[in-house]
Amino acid sequence: MIRGVMIYAGSIIIILWGIAHILPMKSVVRSFGPISRESKRIITMEWIVEGLTLCF
Repeated sequence: MIRGVMIYAGSIIIILWGIAHILPMKSVVRSFGPISRESKRIITMEWIVEGLTLCF
């Protein structure tokens, strides 16, 4: 019983961590300052992939 609860609790924590990683994406990209549009896209894609990796 407790083992199942711990597995679900751990899963929920990691999913929430992934969502929390994705939410501040715009401010993180802006914090890099004046960079090219392509670099902004690369950072955005990397940030989203990291968040989704935590969720799945």
